[in-house]
Amino acid sequence: MVEFEYLDETLDINATTSYHLSIQASPDGLSFSLLDTQRNKYVSLKNYAPSEKTETGTDPLWFKPVFKSDEFLKKEYKSVALVWVTPTSTLVPDPLFKKDNLKDYFAFNQDILESEEILFSKIQRADAWSLYPVPSMVVRFFREQFPALHIFHQSVPFINSLLQIQRNGSSGNQIFVHLYGNLFDIVVIHGKSLKLYNSFSYKHVNDLLYFVLYIFDQLKLPPKGTPVTLSGKITRQSSFYENLKRYVKKPVFQKLDTAFTYSYTFGKLPEHAYVNLLNLYPCVL
Repeated sequence: MVEFEYLDETLDINATTSYHLSIQASPDGLSFSLLDTQRNKYVSLKNYAPSEKTETGTDPLWFKPVFKSDEFLKKEYKSVALVWVTPTSTLVPDPLFKKDNLKDYFAFNQDILESEEILFSKIQRADAWSLYPVPSMVVRFFREQFPALHIFHQSVPFINSLLQIQRNGSSGNQIFVHLYGNLFDIVVIHGKSLKLYNSFSYKHVNDLLYFVLYIFDQLKLPPKGTPVTLSGKITRQSSFYENLKRYVKKPVFQKLDTAFTYSYTFGKLPEHAYVNLLNLYPCVL
């Protein structure tokens, strides 16, 4: 089911070989955006939500019918990248990373199912690698659609874009929180360096609040003196935002990367809502 569709009037379905396609797949939905690489302008943003009858937890290919019906997902592109959203991942510093040891690294913190395979991506600005499991059937399906596909864990564009922003930023600690439907990612940056990345699943807003405040406590960060930036599925009217303001310095919302321009049609959505999807393209360069 199409939840929303924003198309710029300059979008040309017959010119997709000069476009970049970014896809985000999660239990919440399937989203994709189109970037006109010649003008550095995002010209499309679309989201499909699973139906109420769809068991996304047991059917990782719930979005398969979308690729049969959506004309844009049948086209060829200059480049294609996928964000696979999962709370399960491991970061490995670049000096320690060896491809032959993927399962050993992963086994320190996580379990892997027989139906999954471990993928890995370099986070250039963090000098680290993200290791994450993806169901093998998902990998096969997407590579059948787009043989030259780049697959990333959601941590990669999130961390990479934040470290890019912080090149000339504050020298202190900053916390960044990106929310999906049933999980969130949290990053702590000190100056220009990554201090912490983690992902948590949650069911209730109280769980979400607990995990964020737990990070403050564990890192001995002053709640009223540490900036917090929010993005993803959150609004100023959400109970999490209202409760978080009671404990921390007034949170702000993430801005879109000014290196790109965006169709005016995107203005119907909060700027921070799909910032991670729209920060994916620099990861393939």
